[in-house]
Amino acid sequence: MKSEYISNKIKQLFFLILSIGLFLFSGKPVMAADGTGQFEAEQNTVRVTGTVTSASDGTPLPGLSIIVKGTSIGTVTNSDGIYTLNVPADGTLVFSFVGFRTQEVPVQGRNVINVVMEESVEALEEVIITALGIKREEKSLGFSVGRVTGDELTRVAQENVLNSMAGKISGVTINSTGGAGSSVSMVIRGATSMSTDNQPLFVVDGVPISNTVNNVGGFGADNRVDYGNAIADLDPETIESVSILKGPSAAALYGTRAGNGVVLITTKKGAVGEGMKVTVTSNTVLDIPARFLNVQTQFATGFFSFRPENVGGILPPISAGDGTGAGPENDQGYWAVQWHSPLDANGVQVPIEVRSYPNNIKNFINDYGFTTTNGASITNSSQVLNYRLGVTNMTHNGLVPNSDLHKNSITLAATSKMHDNFSVSTDLNFTNTWADNRPASNRGTNPLQWAYNHPTNIDIRLMEDYGSGNDIKRVSGNHENPYYLAYDVNNSFNRYRIYGNIVANWEISPKFSFMGRMTLNKTDEVRETKMAPGYTNEPNNGAYGIVTSNGLERNLDALATYSDNWSDFTLNASVGGNILYSKSANVSNSSSSGSGLVVPNVFTVQNINSGALVYSNYRYQKGINSVYAMA
Repeated sequence: MKSEYISNKIKQLFFLILSIGLFLFSGKPVMAADGTGQFEAEQNTVRVTGTVTSASDGTPLPGLSIIVKGTSIGTVTNSDGIYTLNVPADGTLVFSFVGFRTQEVPVQGRNVINVVMEESVEALEEVIITALGIKREEKSLGFSVGRVTGDELTRVAQENVLNSMAGKISGVTINSTGGAGSSVSMVIRGATSMSTDNQPLFVVDGVPISNTVNNVGGFGADNRVDYGNAIADLDPETIESVSILKGPSAAALYGTRAGNGVVLITTKKGAVGEGMKVTVTSNTVLDIPARFLNVQTQFATGFFSFRPENVGGILPPISAGDGTGAGPENDQGYWAVQWHSPLDANGVQVPIEVRSYPNNIKNFINDYGFTTTNGASITNSSQVLNYRLGVTNMTHNGLVPNSDLHKNSITLAATSKMHDNFSVSTDLNFTNTWADNRPASNRGTNPLQWAYNHPTNIDIRLMEDYGSGNDIKRVSGNHENPYYLAYDVNNSFNRYRIYGNIVANWEISPKFSFMGRMTLNKTDEVRETKMAPGYTNEPNNGAYGIVTSNGLERNLDALATYSDNWSDFTLNASVGGNILYSKSANVSNSSSSGSGLVVPNVFTVQNINSGALVYSNYRYQKGINSVYAMA
């Protein structure tokens, strides 16, 4: 009862803040005597108008603040950089804008004052966007910040944004479990707990995203597959900047799930004053192995305790399954009957030279993998609307035969200025990521495991035409054929993710503002394993499994902010509330390990042997209501 009472009070407070904001917005602005809508009017005033532009490119600067020095009289420029203000004839105008040097211009009775603003590199370096999307000077924050720009991330194209960040921010460690599409994790300033996952919370345009590494699945005996984690769905081409909040106080607004820090990702927006602009990009990155694991190629398989000259130069038959690298020495002119020996006219194997095949791994994998990314975007701006619409297609073919990854994404960022002091913006991202086959990453069905374990005296290319069913070609009963594992054990997935926000910003006065925001992160995913007959650990016509899962997190935020400064002192105070709701569900059907299917190569739940169906499901939901204040 107590928790329910507190929850109800929090909700009442949240909607009270929201109601006050809506009530204030519905009222009429306070008008001066001449109806200009300015905050004050005085005797001996002049009506000043003008345009404020950037010195670097001449574009207008909307939203720039203009105040009369020593007073509360002020206004902001409109979307075209134009302002109008009633001011004392002998007053001084102060022009200020984030990233530009503040200017003081005497009025001197003039009616037209145009101003050109010079960029300030120092100011740009000091101002950051905090976890709630508030602009603050870095020196005023109680935590450390590391940053990297979108241009730096895409200088060398990567399919995962975290891989692009490797080595670019101090104190940050990036770990990858495998190739393209595999899980990538980040740790800031080392592990902080005994947990296996010490990652920070990722916040993309205000949307919290958990990048958990608990994403390994797969069906069938010893068939563990890494399907990648959430941050892999983010398109690196859309990123404007990344900020790493390193201190514990940086995570206070997101609770315990941000105890390891926060990574703020801001995506690209439509640039004000830029006009219509179409951008087309295309790049291809090749994956070429620089080196392979060291493997011995000096000795063949088998066990021998004699010298070749003691047996007349012809060795006893070499068994491929007796042990790797424990037999006679390769490339010494010895001959023996081996697994791949040809047959004579009577069907009897004949001796062949015992030689090494040092390029077995190189011959098994593809000559190169490649990732091709094509993208197009259109940006435009007008007096009332700025937007950026982008589409990206990524295709990856891996080094492991028959491995792939595909991703399509659509992004929209738009801002509409509904009124001089009221705007609505949205950032929407839709991503579809899928693969026809993700190779296993653990011992068992991992093709690379058995390629490295292949006998050094047998050419691995002899295994490529591997047959089917119980006639799968293998060097011995306890060896798997790596080509079979690559082509006939298929682990596919198809994941849809939509995330984004809708934000309303109301600048009630130059000192007081109100923000309302809704964020959404929704995923739907299907994973499926189809294992044809031929795997020694699934002897009964193979295996099959399918799982569907979905998740949703929704956040409602309201935030009121007051800012003021006196001489060398600055005050920034905010109060707000948040309502979080999340849910997830999962349904799984598969054949039990070793039980197999009724009919081979028919991959349906109905084809699983009677009594061998493994079924599971779960549903989960939670809600958190919170209020906070900061200064």
